[in-house]
Amino acid sequence: MLPTPAEVDRAVAAVFQRPEFTAPTLSGPLARLVEWYQQLRTAIGEWLARLFVSTGGGTLLFWIFVTWLALTALALGIYFARSARRGWRARDQAAATAPGEGVPGVAGAAEWEAQARRAAAEERWRDAALALYQALLHRLDERGAVRYDAAKTPGDYRRESRRDPGVANMLDRFLRAWEPVAFGGRGADAAVYSGLRELTAESGVRG
Repeated sequence: MLPTPAEVDRAVAAVFQRPEFTAPTLSGPLARLVEWYQQLRTAIGEWLARLFVSTGGGTLLFWIFVTWLALTALALGIYFARSARRGWRARDQAAATAPGEGVPGVAGAAEWEAQARRAAAEERWRDAALALYQALLHRLDERGAVRYDAAKTPGDYRRESRRDPGVANMLDRFLRAWEPVAFGGRGADAAVYSGLRELTAESGVRG
């Protein structure tokens, strides 16, 4: 015959009253530590409950969320601004190294020298510096010091010119003065252009 539910309950209760199922009683520092932990947990729970249900708490959470959104938007804005800046610099570099960008029909050292002189006469100093760079590359190509290619960068010409230490030194000095002008880090004026002309004179450039 099966036991009744009441009998089962009594049997289970009797089992759990045995010593091995009795929770140990803590005392001393360990008991106080457990008590402090329970109090802290209760306090944190009550604080969180007030934060989420009170009007002030709702306002605080709202402003925390708004601040997070603003900081995220600011970080994204800085990222895209830097990306755009790199894109503009890359475009400037492409314009500086292309042989006839914005000047249809210009080819060869003499024509680039004439273009540099016209730009300087009109006080378009950056344009004059860009044309002078092209004239220098064509003159170096005529001497066999470098091989002109519109796809090459200033760094490519630096490496190529190392075969001739004299040319390499002159080109490096020219590029160190020219690159900040070409890529927007330094303004151009008559003094800057004059300095660039002096650096190219030994290569036969007549800017």
